[in-house]
Amino acid sequence: MRIKKVFCGSPIICLGLILGACSHSESTLQHPLDTLRIDVGSEAPTLDPALSEDAAAGRVINDLFAGLVDFDQQNNLIPGMAESWNISANGKTYTFHLRDNLKFSDGSRITANDFIYTYRRVVDPKTASGHNYLLAGVVNGNKIIKGELPPTSLGISAPDAKTVVIQLDHPDANFLNYLTLGTVGVVSQKTINKYASAWTQAQNMVTSGAYVLSEHVVNGHILLTKNPYYFQESQVAIAKVDFFPYVDHNAGLSAYKTGGLDLVYQSVPIDQYQNLKQQYPSELHTIQQEGIYFYDLNQLLPQFKNNPELRQALSMAIDRNALVNKVLGQGETALYSNVTSTVESGAYKSVRYSWADLPYAKQVKIAQQLYAKAGYSASHPLKIDLSYNTDDLHKKIALAIAGMWKSTLGVEVTLSNQEWKTFIASRHSGNYVVARDRWVADYNSVTSYTQLYLCNGMQNNSHYCNPAYDKLVTAAENSSDLTQQQQLYRQALTLALNDYAIIPLFQPNYSKLVKPYVSNLDVEHNFFNVEQSKWVKFSD
Repeated sequence: MRIKKVFCGSPIICLGLILGACSHSESTLQHPLDTLRIDVGSEAPTLDPALSEDAAAGRVINDLFAGLVDFDQQNNLIPGMAESWNISANGKTYTFHLRDNLKFSDGSRITANDFIYTYRRVVDPKTASGHNYLLAGVVNGNKIIKGELPPTSLGISAPDAKTVVIQLDHPDANFLNYLTLGTVGVVSQKTINKYASAWTQAQNMVTSGAYVLSEHVVNGHILLTKNPYYFQESQVAIAKVDFFPYVDHNAGLSAYKTGGLDLVYQSVPIDQYQNLKQQYPSELHTIQQEGIYFYDLNQLLPQFKNNPELRQALSMAIDRNALVNKVLGQGETALYSNVTSTVESGAYKSVRYSWADLPYAKQVKIAQQLYAKAGYSASHPLKIDLSYNTDDLHKKIALAIAGMWKSTLGVEVTLSNQEWKTFIASRHSGNYVVARDRWVADYNSVTSYTQLYLCNGMQNNSHYCNPAYDKLVTAAENSSDLTQQQQLYRQALTLALNDYAIIPLFQPNYSKLVKPYVSNLDVEHNFFNVEQSKWVKFSD
């Protein structure tokens, strides 16, 4: 039997229709041969590549837009819309040579000027791109982001229609990695000028990637269809991709089990993980992610901004080993740093709390002393609101940590959950007290982490600011000596760590379910969990 494709405004309704349509066991269900169906775990807040900053939107945008440089399934750099490039001897000039006959999804030609428009748009303060830092090292990029120069002064030019030249302020070994990200996927100036913010609606959107947007039902689904003008169109095997935002992971799992999904992108219900390992040993994949899970302490608030003892007390009172082993139990790694020990082959594993190896009882004793020094006690407890976006995993972690703070320090915690889009806005604006956070590196470099703690950084949700930190990061960026550069980055990160800019909790894993007939997808070597549907095929 083949399930008839059902379109509806809610994944939960879709699930009910699927379940009601048949009573066969999952082994008898057949998937639609022309459509890849993916659970991305939440509604994408935006499909504008310059504004995207979350995994759900990023997964969709990777299918919709293409850039100068691409990546393979082991996160290696490969040619994208530029078939080749040259780097000057001083490492500051990049010359990209575009492929022949590049086109947008409306059939219009893509030229070097479209990349100039795209890059200027990313650094333009009016755009407010959360990833504008990717181009901060381009000549005048940082000054444009700060509003000191116009976007037209960005160091990017087009000697001719097929050549893009980018000038950097200083050599950056990671620059090509930046250009693989969806943020700088080429967009259509004509479309954006015509429709303004409505350009991302399905009836208006013009794309440059392997797929085009056909339908977007908010909190329902996002349907993509193959882009006939994509330069590698002949290599794209699957005609359609349907994304579903299952915020309730149990509903997503049910859809997977009953044949309504082919792939669960990055999360399964935490309380069913062990059972799933037994039930689906070849379909459940768990990979350590290059990223950090942490809590932000809103340092716009006086109680945190001017109280380092309190920030340290809250960090030391958390039993990270219990958190990863008893609460989570999916192989996560306890984290005592603001950077992973795995990035750049362990170059920053020495950046670690000095007290990290103390017995937990000793940590608690010190935390209690710091808590009292900060002015709090049993008769005058700290009262905080702990925010997280709606998700069973985040709720379980919040309950565990609230319990640790209560039992060790007497902190009174109120939990507050929000819808994902609202939660992102609240963190950025500082409209919270304590909030859960997670950062997944986009590339294998410490610079993916250092920008989290810069004064006024777009991804600095804790609103921490120490000019000395910024000065060290700038010095590192401008250094052409690798040994000196790493030393400066270590000094900067250690400074922010000892300032308790954030509360690091653990290095996460990501778990995904993949049906046996989904082939040509290398999950085990994709440490950044960056996928493109153009890679996927269906086996017989």
